[in-house]
Amino acid sequence: MPAVKKDGSIQKTIEHYAFADAVDTATIIVEVDKDLFDGASKHVAEEQIEVVSKDNELTVILHGVPTTKTADAVADWTLRLSPLCHSVESGRTTWKVRKGKVSVKLAKRKPQEWKRAVKV
Repeated sequence: MPAVKKDGSIQKTIEHYAFADAVDTATIIVEVDKDLFDGASKHVAEEQIEVVSKDNELTVILHGVPTTKTADAVADWTLRLSPLCHSVESGRTTWKVRKGKVSVKLAKRKPQEWKRAVKV
């Protein structure tokens, strides 16, 4: 069941994502058709994506995407990762949407291996 905010907007949680590690960067990937629902990528455009990164957290919001394949209702789909495995330089965070994937590249504060995106 999606959450409804006081302003009436529907909030959905992105529960799955992929993680890739490199020496200087960590990348979070949301495969829209796989991680939201089949066919969702046709509803996601660059201007609907909001990325907020801080020292040790990342929030990715896909605004105005249907709640399901057959629903007329739209939601803000959100992925929140906190605390991140290590610190990042938030001003150097970049992102792109291509071929149904939203990729967020986080610049690590120190070059080091991350075994996962978030601390456990």
